[in-house]
Amino acid sequence: MDNEKKSAITDSILGQHSERLLLQGRVQFQYASLHMAQQASHHIDIFTYDLDKPLYDQTEFIEALKSLAIHQRSIAIRVLIQNSEKVQRGGHRLLELARRLTSKIEIRRPHTDFLDHTENFMVIDKTGYIRRKQADRYEGEANFCDRLEAKLLSEFFSDVWERSEPESALRRLYL
Repeated sequence: MDNEKKSAITDSILGQHSERLLLQGRVQFQYASLHMAQQASHHIDIFTYDLDKPLYDQTEFIEALKSLAIHQRSIAIRVLIQNSEKVQRGGHRLLELARRLTSKIEIRRPHTDFLDHTENFMVIDKTGYIRRKQADRYEGEANFCDRLEAKLLSEFFSDVWERSEPESALRRLYL
């Protein structure tokens, strides 16, 4: 990633910088996801196909979520995962964190009507967002201050969330 693009991402402040950033490649999505999550104070909503390990299973990202969950009283981290097979087989640090911080982080499976939804996104504090039109391609955009688009994504997420169920396949069984 060139320094100019990295700087545009890491210099962006949630709620202040409304420049639409075109993201290309895994590294740009990693930087944007981490930088935006680090600035969250109330809500993180993630709509994902398979809990994308290159984005959501990185040490710094997990530490950012853990810090938020522990230190921010009002934080709610909600994850909708369409396909949990990879996570079940290979494990995932976000899943382990959710198992330890059940009152702050919840993972659900969308209703069957939304299992084929191709777009993946993350919305932070109903202010900023990162989105990919296709789950299998690292092509998309981020905006640290587009309240209208973030609100639309957040409303869609909440509608799906209300019709979803806890992902029972990811629960830990104690015997």
